[in-house]
Amino acid sequence: MPETKNLHVSVVTPAKPVYDGAAKAVVAPAFDGEVGVLPGHASFLALLGTGVVRVTTPDGKLRSLAVRGGFLQVHQDRVTVLTQESVASEEVAPDALQTEMDRLAEEKPTKFEEREALDARRAWVKARQRAGQRRN
Repeated sequence: MPETKNLHVSVVTPAKPVYDGAAKAVVAPAFDGEVGVLPGHASFLALLGTGVVRVTTPDGKLRSLAVRGGFLQVHQDRVTVLTQESVASEEVAPDALQTEMDRLAEEKPTKFEEREALDARRAWVKARQRAGQRRN
């Protein structure tokens, strides 16, 4: 029986490495939609949006990591995610996120730039909420 290949996945922020391990598959939030990676995938580089990176480990468990932009590189079964910010599902505090979302709902920006910034902050809260919902 042939040996099953795995990916090696690294998720890194400027502050620290967040995840480093083997995976059967990775799904990431590219800037314009989701991208999936399996062993043997062609090399490529993708711009990431804000969302959840889902890593299926060799034992079939799902790891969820919220990411806030950045880049994903695939090369020779190595997946590297360089992101501004990342939070693993087990680090998510649902009550604090709800409080943050309630506070954001009270903001009433008037300028286009302020509305864009508020939308980005809301997207980051929602990504962390989705990651927290996918706890093992």
